[in-house]
Amino acid sequence: MAHLLSFPPSLSGRTLLRQAISINAELTLLIDSQCRVLFFNPAAQALLGDSVEILLGWELSSWVHPDDQLTLKSSFQRTPAAHPAETLRVRVRQTNGEWLWVSASSVSFLDNPDVQAIMVQFRPEPYHQDRHSQDQHRRALWEMTQVMNSTGHLSEVISALLTTGLQLLGASSGSLRLISSDGQQLELSGQAGFSNQGIQLMDDLPLTLRMPVTDVARSGEALFLGKQKFQTLYPDVYQCYGLSFQSAAALPLSIGERLIGVFTLGFKEDHDFSAQEQTFFQMVASLCALALDCRCLSQELKREQDWSQAVNLNSSDIVTVFDDQGLIRYESGSIERILGYAATDLLGKSIYALIDPDHHARVQAALAQLSPGGDPVTVIFRCLHYSGHWIWLESIATDLRHQPHVSGVLVNSRDVTAREKARTVQQDTLDQLSLSERNFKRLADHSRDLVRQYALDGSVIYASPTAQDLLGYNSEDLLGPDPLHHVHEEDLPALEQAFQRRFTAAFEHEKFEYRLRRRDGTYVWVETVFKAVRDPETQAITAFVDTSRDIDQRKQAEQHLKVQLDRYHHLLDFTASLEQLCDPAALTAEALQKSLELTEYDYGYAFACSASGLTFEAQAGLNSVPISDFMDQLRLHAFTPLAEQAIRRGEAYFAVDEQAFLDPPEELPRPHWRSLCVLPILRQGTLMSLLMFGTSSRITTSQDTRQLLQNVAARLSHALERGHHIEQLNISREETLRALGLALEYRDYETKGHTDRVVLFTEHLGRALNFLPADQDALRWGAFLHDTGKVAIPDNILLKPGKLTPEEWTVIRRHPSIGYEMLHHIPSLPPATLEVVLYHQERWNGSGYPDGLQGQQIPLSARVFAVVDVYDALTSVRPYKRAWSHQEAAEQLRLEAGVLLDASVVQIFLELFETDGSLKSTSPGEVPYDYS
Repeated sequence: MAHLLSFPPSLSGRTLLRQAISINAELTLLIDSQCRVLFFNPAAQALLGDSVEILLGWELSSWVHPDDQLTLKSSFQRTPAAHPAETLRVRVRQTNGEWLWVSASSVSFLDNPDVQAIMVQFRPEPYHQDRHSQDQHRRALWEMTQVMNSTGHLSEVISALLTTGLQLLGASSGSLRLISSDGQQLELSGQAGFSNQGIQLMDDLPLTLRMPVTDVARSGEALFLGKQKFQTLYPDVYQCYGLSFQSAAALPLSIGERLIGVFTLGFKEDHDFSAQEQTFFQMVASLCALALDCRCLSQELKREQDWSQAVNLNSSDIVTVFDDQGLIRYESGSIERILGYAATDLLGKSIYALIDPDHHARVQAALAQLSPGGDPVTVIFRCLHYSGHWIWLESIATDLRHQPHVSGVLVNSRDVTAREKARTVQQDTLDQLSLSERNFKRLADHSRDLVRQYALDGSVIYASPTAQDLLGYNSEDLLGPDPLHHVHEEDLPALEQAFQRRFTAAFEHEKFEYRLRRRDGTYVWVETVFKAVRDPETQAITAFVDTSRDIDQRKQAEQHLKVQLDRYHHLLDFTASLEQLCDPAALTAEALQKSLELTEYDYGYAFACSASGLTFEAQAGLNSVPISDFMDQLRLHAFTPLAEQAIRRGEAYFAVDEQAFLDPPEELPRPHWRSLCVLPILRQGTLMSLLMFGTSSRITTSQDTRQLLQNVAARLSHALERGHHIEQLNISREETLRALGLALEYRDYETKGHTDRVVLFTEHLGRALNFLPADQDALRWGAFLHDTGKVAIPDNILLKPGKLTPEEWTVIRRHPSIGYEMLHHIPSLPPATLEVVLYHQERWNGSGYPDGLQGQQIPLSARVFAVVDVYDALTSVRPYKRAWSHQEAAEQLRLEAGVLLDASVVQIFLELFETDGSLKSTSPGEVPYDYS
């Protein structure tokens, strides 16, 4: 200090000293040997108060605490010249009367003639209050330190700081907010002592708000708010929290110049924050900031360590560092996952210890290219796995020997075993593919099938030599952009659609049959199968290959088989159609038409055969010969002996244009019937018909056609025989039913002829009502059998000439039911026949018997027969009446129409007599019966 006070002779020492201490931030005084104040610097006003001018000339002891005056004076007396005295802690009075603890130090310049004063410096000591306050603050700081040291996680530190801090600082509530990562908000990290309502208001706060906590965050200065100051500066905030606390402190949490958050305290009572308390609170805030920052850094460091460890262990690369001697100094944890070694197993070992000896040279050559600051080098080699097998590694080495933190070569190694194996497989595949292509060409060149190869766009890039044998083209003739150039136009659409889906999986499983055009213009059927050529590694399609096989003979066989099947199905249809027909003429016409459809003949004729000769029945086909000309030839000529013999045997006779079939011979060659067939149709050995088929051009009749026509003749003969048998059965049935009806008449001779008449009328009426043939038969049989039940009626009732008694009428009325019971077990009788027997006595108004049916409830067949039965009864003689005329009977029917009889049936029945005179002139007993 003494050498600093060697003043220039031109200036007074005391003047220089005053100038020096005037700019000192601490309170500095100059006093004389009597301790009177000679000078004080501007800092006195900030420390002691506004009215400090009165200190000049006063003794220093006048504003030093009496308890500290003696200590301070003794210190001045013991201070050696030009040496600082020991530091004392004394109390000085501020101008407002309060005592302030300060640290006092002094330097004596009394022996210096240029100064002759003692320089005294005072520094505030806010923590050296009374002993109780000092102990209390010391204990509080110690407890805070203990709490922070005993917790680890950041959230635990925050909770501990709030709980302990509020207790030690005497606050009722508090919160701790940290600056957000973007520096734009104060995020609530913890709170204590607030009500539920207060907690709901404690959202994260943007720094732009005007609140105590955000103002402190922006300014970085502590804010102490007594009740009045709180209400004045922040009325809205006070209104929200006034019930919870009356005064508050907001303390910045700073680390140097860096603000990390704000610590707020709330006090229930109006609190006067003394300078000592403010300083203590800020010290606590500094301690909290330091603890929070340490925990944040520790937590962040822990996260980074965990992240680094996880990356190190799970990285796909092994990180290795080796020194100039090639010894390993570091291995990352991923080596255990890739090579099976622990990270410490290889430390200190040579980098070549695990490298395949066959690859040492390539690794050495790569490392020789390294230079400090140069480009990295890459090398691929095999390394021994812990389990004994080889692993392929791709290593990138970087020379970092010039960097002091590394001082070695950094190597990143990646497991490329799968890639190397795939490359090996790919190379093997390419070799095999090359061999396969050579083999393919050899096979294709010698294959009997046509082999073609296509580019992806469909153009033909290869065709095998078989093209010459199959199509008459050279291989080069088939090359080009249009793969379907030689395809038949009818097959082209299907092939075009197929080619559009050539990239689908299903395309390779399809077979295509189509026709290819030969050089001579003819076509050949081929069957083609496509296969995709794929890249061995990517499986992408690179080309297509097809194999086309000649199937012309097979297609011809299939076509022949199809014709045969078509003929067979037509023959089946023909057989089925014959079963539906009964009329011989219709059967013959059907056989004629079907035969033309199934054979090569153009036209045909059917003739019925009898003792008098041939009778024309039907013709079919196109461009047929005029029948008149042909019939003239048949009348004037007989068949040749050969033709006659074949006809008698029931065999078809075939003749070509230079071969006569008539005797005497017809003019040859024939202008028509160039090729002909005479097909006899027999029934039980008797010639019934002749079918004759011809063409306008000569043909060769195949064996299949000959057999087919024989089958047609056999089926037609069978159908005619069946029809003949059915006709005989029908006649027999008709005779039987008529005989039964006539037998009933003979019990009551006066009704003679009734059966034949009602049958005749019924047939005419059924046709007029458009009954089907089967329904007409049923109606006719019902007419035959309608009175069958009368066989059970005693003669004394049935033949009684007089009026019947009610009891006798009851017996008579039973005959429909009796007839039904006698007949309904016969399966050949249709329902309509039985309905006539049972209901022919029912009447339209329900007055009939046996069931009293009315209107449409009565079956139509019974309603039809009822009209006929009544008409015949009216126009016939009975023991009790004369025969009515037609006009009288017709008038009676009109009266009963809609009452007893169906009016619509009556009307149609009477109209028959207007259109058919034979019915009107028919008299009882004059009706002939035709069994056909």
